[in-house]
Amino acid sequence: MKLHNGLEVPVAVSYPLAMPTPDHTETFTHALRRLGALYTRLAAQQSAAHDTLSKQELLALGVLGLGGPSRMGDIADQLGIGQSAVTPIVDRLEGRGLARRSRSEADRRVWLVELTAAGEQAFAEDAALYRQVAAAMLDPLDAAERETLAVLLEKITAVSGEVV
Repeated sequence: MKLHNGLEVPVAVSYPLAMPTPDHTETFTHALRRLGALYTRLAAQQSAAHDTLSKQELLALGVLGLGGPSRMGDIADQLGIGQSAVTPIVDRLEGRGLARRSRSEADRRVWLVELTAAGEQAFAEDAALYRQVAAAMLDPLDAAERETLAVLLEKITAVSGEVV
């Protein structure tokens, strides 16, 4: 199905129907899987970064783009991975010219990771892609439904404290 903004949305997804539960956790889990799969397909259609960067690299790009210069440990915390696992991710971003490490001015023992100009551009493109894909996903909803969904999602995500 082609949406008004030109994105092609697959009509069927491969996940089986969710089994209803009294607390709706299965319905919610099913919806998250479908939305994740839909986002991945739409993003792949629109973004070169999604072809060249891993999911973890894109998430790290998001942490740095939203949070600014960050310690390796803080990036690891935001991604929910160990600090030793974030080092190769930052190495790859650095190798692609998207990030750089520098000493903290406040504490010279601390290394910070920040986006380069190319990294800022990649983050801006990825953020624009998120907005475009979100618009495509929201396309079937009217204004009142969008408002209700936004309020509910804000309530759900407020408890996480996550940047990404």
